[in-house]
Amino acid sequence: MDQSLTIILLGHTGTGKSASGNTILGQAMFESRRALKSVTTEISEKSKVLFGKQISVIDTPGILCDGSEEKIKTYFQEQLQSFRNVLFLVVIKIDRFTDEQKRAVEAAMEVIGDQELKNSFLLFTRGDDLDNMTLEDFINEDPQGSLPPLAEKFGRRYHVFNNKEGGQKQVEDLLQKWNELHNRNQHYHSQVSFTSNSVPVERRIVLLGLSGAGKSSSGNTILGSERFESSCDFAAVTTECAAESVMVEGRRVTVIDTPGFSDEVLSSRELCEELMKVPLMASPGPHALIFVVKLDRLSEADCALLERLPKLFGSDASKYSMVLFTHGDKLKKKSVEDLMQSNSHVSKLVSLCANRYCVFDNEKRENKLQVRSLLDKIDEMVTANEGQYYTSDNMKTFERYIRTKDKSSSGQLVPVNPESSHHDDEKPKKMRFEEVLNFVKELIELIRSYAKGTRYHSF
Repeated sequence: MDQSLTIILLGHTGTGKSASGNTILGQAMFESRRALKSVTTEISEKSKVLFGKQISVIDTPGILCDGSEEKIKTYFQEQLQSFRNVLFLVVIKIDRFTDEQKRAVEAAMEVIGDQELKNSFLLFTRGDDLDNMTLEDFINEDPQGSLPPLAEKFGRRYHVFNNKEGGQKQVEDLLQKWNELHNRNQHYHSQVSFTSNSVPVERRIVLLGLSGAGKSSSGNTILGSERFESSCDFAAVTTECAAESVMVEGRRVTVIDTPGFSDEVLSSRELCEELMKVPLMASPGPHALIFVVKLDRLSEADCALLERLPKLFGSDASKYSMVLFTHGDKLKKKSVEDLMQSNSHVSKLVSLCANRYCVFDNEKRENKLQVRSLLDKIDEMVTANEGQYYTSDNMKTFERYIRTKDKSSSGQLVPVNPESSHHDDEKPKKMRFEEVLNFVKELIELIRSYAKGTRYHSF
């Protein structure tokens, strides 16, 4: 594997490109000082081994200086093919974002081009000027301003440097972000290379959880439109499994919405029969089992359900599972990590899914970052599972009997196999089915008893 990386710094005069290059390399290798005009007048390159990688940093003049944009564009057209791994950093100073700064960012994007923009980050300097504000808050401080749309064009990939006293940890964090992006792009293209241009990568997602957690709303957020009926109260809206598919972020995404385990609109058997439709709707198998939890309504029932998920769907179900916290606005200034320290239920839920989680605010559906973050984490999970979707004996049992069921007058499910006269051969299958059915019914009743008797844990 190539361990080299070329980092290219682009941006307006005075934003801190040279200082950022020095921060990355850990020493003053580029001239950097406050001045009324551009200090950097030529393209220059410096290299050093950092964190086990050969890092080359290319500093450039202010992109709006006379002739700079054309000079930079010509240089990269000639040199880009020789760079194996490239990270473009478009540098912006933490300050009032002016029209001139916007033009500089747009000029940098023109140099980078659409193909390489996916390997690019916005790098904000003077991180010490943020005070107690987060970088996300700074970018979105003026929702109608020009900075949020630019951040969207970069896929909301950004980082912040304090070039005065930030240290190397901020550099290590940036390189980690790049490494994750690079691996994701490599995995995506490796999958696309085995897929015809007309057949995009598929992601099949099953939403599970208690009633009122926000499964249907989350499904709508993922798909970008109102596909599932949802309500703002705690009454069950979803009483049947439903599946919808659309193209999202270059993937063919299918979301399967399910009824809540804790609501008693359906009997335990009716709910069981609905859940048995999941494998068929997600056929040939789901890539992700997403357990949806409302942040301010955490309970013992959530933990009890997630703990028993492997018994419901099979022993390896946890390898394909993730927690999705809804009502992310309730976090305010806290993070999920903060909650894991103070709330044992949050910690337990996340640990049951190998610390995989995501946060949604379904009131802000225009925030595509949260959907992108979820899909990226699902991609990482698929990679960890060697590109495989999930299946198990239980899932196959559910699908087989849903495919072949014929409701008798008593409402019992019976296998239908007109080609077979060996009815005795069906007995083991039916016994297996009845065993799973009884377990699922017991599980549902257990969860409902937890939901009735438990208190919710808020923060």
